[in-house]
Amino acid sequence: MRLAVFLLVLLLTTLPSRAKIVDYIAAVVNGEPILYSEIVSYAKENGIPDLRVARDKLIEKKILLTQAKSEGLKVSDSEVQRALKNFMVRNGIKSEKELSELLKKEGLTLNDLKEKIREQLLIAKLIARDVKSKVSVSDGEVEMICQKEEGKPVRDVYYIYTKSRSVADKAMELLSNGVPFEKVARELSEDRETASKGGHIGKVTPGMLIKPLDQAVWSIKPGDYKLVRTSDGFYIVYVKSEEKGHCDREKIRQQLYMMKFQKALKDYLDNLKKSASVKVYM
Repeated sequence: MRLAVFLLVLLLTTLPSRAKIVDYIAAVVNGEPILYSEIVSYAKENGIPDLRVARDKLIEKKILLTQAKSEGLKVSDSEVQRALKNFMVRNGIKSEKELSELLKKEGLTLNDLKEKIREQLLIAKLIARDVKSKVSVSDGEVEMICQKEEGKPVRDVYYIYTKSRSVADKAMELLSNGVPFEKVARELSEDRETASKGGHIGKVTPGMLIKPLDQAVWSIKPGDYKLVRTSDGFYIVYVKSEEKGHCDREKIRQQLYMMKFQKALKDYLDNLKKSASVKVYM
């Protein structure tokens, strides 16, 4: 996630709201408290209806923070300042004074924001060192997936949809008389989203579409069309062209990395939870 977006989410989701709340300690994680007001604010800003879910999310955050501190990780003032300036540039905020005024309207201060930025950067450092550095994707793993992808044919498919048999018959007549498929789709298809694109739904591989349409697409030759009746109406499918499957190796590598990273992060956090001292009072 780009830093500007990251910090914007941070600003909106982790700072306390102006509403006054009767406060108390709701949980203690490795000796550090989580206040009830923090949980209420987090739940409200993230649209979490269950305060217990919000509480558990904040407990996870506190576990990561205390782990980072115990390992001696630190975030310098200059790192915080760089992150803050980057956030301001990307969001069109010209000065810290302007940012302070925006925060003031929410009952917040610039120091509040800087502290939250420091916490998030600290967690990011911990995860980068203990999780990201241990995740890798080999060329062999990428090739294994690409061999399967490149063996699949890919067809460029269009369709016209209507609930009416008479409209379907009219469309078939126009097509048989040489009217271009895209023109007929724009005029007669009741699926307005695809009709605006001449009926184009994109490139598909076997099994991607619902069974009746999938069977029709792969039973005709490129350049042909076919009428299909389903439980919700009539489709005229048109295969414009076919090509061999292409594998975007960099995209596959990124997808594999993200899958491995998410699992590694979950395992890492689960292990921290086992050794953490957590006391819950709500």
